[in-house]
Amino acid sequence: MVKNTTGGNKSKGIARKNLVKRDTALRIAKEDGEIYAQAVKVMGGALASAIDVFGNPLTAHIRGKFRGRGKRDNFIGPNTWLLVGLHSWENSEDKMKKNAVRNCDILEVYSETDKQRLINSVIGVNWKLFLENDAKGIQGGNGNVANKCGTEIVFSNDANEDLQALLQTTKNAESSIVGCSGDINGDEEINVDDI
Repeated sequence: MVKNTTGGNKSKGIARKNLVKRDTALRIAKEDGEIYAQAVKVMGGALASAIDVFGNPLTAHIRGKFRGRGKRDNFIGPNTWLLVGLHSWENSEDKMKKNAVRNCDILEVYSETDKQRLINSVIGVNWKLFLENDAKGIQGGNGNVANKCGTEIVFSNDANEDLQALLQTTKNAESSIVGCSGDINGDEEINVDDI
């Protein structure tokens, strides 16, 4: 039996031929049609919705290299930075006139460490949009979803509204009690028998 040198649960179940270390060379856009994108949403059927560095929408096709066994190191989720190749056979002039979504293929998936290396090595690209999306994420805290207008949509039900109303009335009651009696430490003596 093979000795478990990598450690962890079920690590012996992974074929040794698939544990090849990933090369550390950072792939950057060199040819025409290669652009940087950020995944917004992963849809079914090997498709992902993405945006480029200018905020234009893209439909990214996830190639077989990034699915199945290759998904382990190339997981594509929201806010994942990608190198994509635009489909050159599409008429880009018609697409830009209609503000239609352009199709592209995913060429590279950048990890968290690759993001910092990419920012430092590629000059002339405005990474501001990608960094803002990383900071705020797709969903805000507490289940609030921020849309493009900057307003928040809060999902609640009657039980949450009742709880918030009860907490508000409790706060009002406490403030009125403190306001009437004046100083809580009080210079006055309180006789328990009077109560």
